[in-house]
Amino acid sequence: MMKLSWIICMSIVCVLAECTPSNGLVAEATPAVTPVAKSEISDLREYQHGIDFIPLPDGTYALIWASSGNPPTGQLPNGNWTHDIYYSHIDPKHPAINPVLLIANPEAQEPASAAISSHGHILITMEDGWNTDQEVAQRYGVYDAALNPVLPYPQMVADGGHSGHTTASGNHFIVFYSEGWIDEGGVDGLGSGDDVRAAVYDSDGVLEYTLDVAVGDSSRDWWPLAAGSPERTLLVWQRFVDDEEYSHLMFSLLDMNTGSLVVSPAMLEEKVQYYTYNAVFIPSISRFLITGAHPDGTGFAYLLDAEGNTVAANTDLPAPVRESQAILRDGEGEVLAVEPIVPSGAMVLTLTPESIRLKYTLEDDYTWSYSGIDGIFLSSDTIYIVATSPMGLVERTLVLPQGTSKEYFPVICGGLQRGTHNHALTRPALGGW
Repeated sequence: MMKLSWIICMSIVCVLAECTPSNGLVAEATPAVTPVAKSEISDLREYQHGIDFIPLPDGTYALIWASSGNPPTGQLPNGNWTHDIYYSHIDPKHPAINPVLLIANPEAQEPASAAISSHGHILITMEDGWNTDQEVAQRYGVYDAALNPVLPYPQMVADGGHSGHTTASGNHFIVFYSEGWIDEGGVDGLGSGDDVRAAVYDSDGVLEYTLDVAVGDSSRDWWPLAAGSPERTLLVWQRFVDDEEYSHLMFSLLDMNTGSLVVSPAMLEEKVQYYTYNAVFIPSISRFLITGAHPDGTGFAYLLDAEGNTVAANTDLPAPVRESQAILRDGEGEVLAVEPIVPSGAMVLTLTPESIRLKYTLEDDYTWSYSGIDGIFLSSDTIYIVATSPMGLVERTLVLPQGTSKEYFPVICGGLQRGTHNHALTRPALGGW
């Protein structure tokens, strides 16, 4: 393993304006807020929670996230969270974030999770505290590639549902969510979810069927994630372990054609740090990649095939950041997965259908937050990462080294600005042009 140093400046997108829902218009600027130090915050997720880059048919992206205002203000004096759903169109040739408010209601709509179907429709789902019979509900809305409504929010997945995430499998959407809550245990003794269920929709958001994945009194299951291939969907979640400060990492595999589980719920990793895992499908090698962290501070990665078989494993990796996502370079030579690691920087994995190798780690001085991170490759060697934070979205741009024999790597710098954002300036490090 090699450890490479890289130098990066960051931009914080904290656009001081309120946006009119769904119309893309920005109203008059509001006064600035004073950023709050992390040490003063009990839960960073109260500011922003959940973020996804959605690839659009024209080669650009929609960035979708949940935030307690723009800029984020955190919880109300009574302790209630107030997240709304925002989006921004991202052109990879000139990446810049221009927030537009898409979904807004009292209480919180978070965490945001989004996916795009093969027909180009986008489903956005979130836990919602507004207007529910239960304490929260899992809701969704479906939009076209321009974020115009197809079947707009608020559509109900389940009253009482929570912690849901979505993926697309061909022309279907899957919302994988938790239901019920059991007090005590879990992070800070706050408890855990009870059951995990799936709801499958067509590309227009019409319900096709529901499925009980892990339901009953014999286990406590929650924080469900999903990754879709054209015909199958990997379902991943954590299972509570009595008297321990870790959980079991569970998985199952859903056949979209039959609506049945190809693999019944099974344990993939015995000890996983709460909430610290991720799953993604890699088309060029037809594999599912699952990454996560052990409670001892190390990380792991597995490759699963379409039958749910583990075909590769690496259990001695740096620990990825909670609620971070693997950023893929797929289809351009070597398959790479880049993921933020604790406390800062990123790891770069090289993947084949039967192997996972740590290529190198990249150092940085920015400490990641645990409330959501995603990114895209702008080119074969340039990665654009956007992270949620109490101050607003934080942009990071990194460049992969072209070789490993020289201690000489590019520097990407962007200005720290409020209200506007400029494209990053590129210059070489430690030498001339």
